[in-house]
Amino acid sequence: MRHRGRLSPSSPARKQVASAQARAQAKKTAGEQHSVVIENLSNEGQGVARLNGKTLFVKGALPGETVLARIDRNHRRYDEGHMLELTKAAAERVEPQCPHFAQCGGCQLQHLNHDTQIDYKQQWVLDQLARQAQLVPEQLDAPLRSVPQHYRRAARIGINQRKDGSAIVGFRQEGSKYLIDIDQCLVLDPRGDNLFRDLAALLNAHPGQIKRITHAELTFGDTNGTLTLRVMKNLDGSLQQQLVALATSLGCGLYLNHGDHIETVHEDSAPAFNLPAFAQQLNFAPGDFVQVNAAMNQAMIDRAIEWLDPQADERILDLFCGLGNFTLPLASKAAEVVGIEASKEMVARGEHNASLNGLTNCQFEAADLTYPISARRWFKQGFDKVLIDPPRTGALEIIEQLIKTPVTQLLYVSCNPSALARDAITLKEAGFKLQRFCVMDMFPHTTHVESLALFVKH
Repeated sequence: MRHRGRLSPSSPARKQVASAQARAQAKKTAGEQHSVVIENLSNEGQGVARLNGKTLFVKGALPGETVLARIDRNHRRYDEGHMLELTKAAAERVEPQCPHFAQCGGCQLQHLNHDTQIDYKQQWVLDQLARQAQLVPEQLDAPLRSVPQHYRRAARIGINQRKDGSAIVGFRQEGSKYLIDIDQCLVLDPRGDNLFRDLAALLNAHPGQIKRITHAELTFGDTNGTLTLRVMKNLDGSLQQQLVALATSLGCGLYLNHGDHIETVHEDSAPAFNLPAFAQQLNFAPGDFVQVNAAMNQAMIDRAIEWLDPQADERILDLFCGLGNFTLPLASKAAEVVGIEASKEMVARGEHNASLNGLTNCQFEAADLTYPISARRWFKQGFDKVLIDPPRTGALEIIEQLIKTPVTQLLYVSCNPSALARDAITLKEAGFKLQRFCVMDMFPHTTHVESLALFVKH
């Protein structure tokens, strides 16, 4: 018999009361300080501890450390906090070399030994593959390792104006939409060392123009590059001429991005980078996607060619091909390579680069790979092997079409472990095995993880 005025354990009202009590209890822990032992490192680079049976993510802490942590935010299944005091340091802890590390949101792992960073990243991807797709690579190759500093040949730099009229030139503050001043970036190509200071000084001399520019995009090729400013209004002639001089001092052309088009203000020659192993040169333009780590890009291409092993009688499909970063090296080995990219401008760039390098066995086509492509002539002609280099959202739509073809080898270039694991499920169900796998140190000191995964159908 149910007693009046009492709640059954399973009643909605009882659950609401319990939930409210849990929320009230959770709120009480925010602001508390606790000594905790860090057990692991999260995919976001935070230390992972357990406190009273609940997961606590601690910013700034590393595995093996004992820290005094303050709880900042409470959630139903986990809490977030930051390190107040380091009681016992991990052997892998190092002193960050960048003076902006504590504020800048660009790097998350400068306090962790560089060689150890890639080991954690490898484990993150392997854990996701095992957990989501129940896949373990048949062969785990050594990570492709990068130099820890001055590896970035491209960066997006924010520009804003303080209330006092002075310019802010830098990157977003960690966990915030606000910019912080940067005078030098230790992971940027050293050719850009003076850009922050020189651009800030130039803008401070034209305070009425600062709000007309939202950000700058810098991309270095091997000998030249591009400095592109996103402008909301036209710039005064005097400022524009001084910007040309600044860009020239960097070895760059100057371009203005008006939103609907990019204006070339000054360009001595087309920006380009080389792939020495294949004696190839690739031109690029402002706004084009270029792998930011030049040395790692070359190492990645070398390993992709080794694994995919294109033969002189094979037809290969290169999806999300961009300006031909993989297409052209593959074409130097295979009978024919077809590169597919959504942007017609990038297709034209790929065609230009193929012509520039004397390659006649490349074909470039424009197609949105999130839609069916089975009726396309180039798709119906068939392929022996596929290379796929998708954006962070992955490539599930095109993979669902590829598994219906006779293709038996697919090399997946991943920039998102979660998307890779999700797409791997479909490949596994279609009879593909994960034959070889490695991670790449494309972005040292950050939590971004890139990897190569070779799927083979037996």
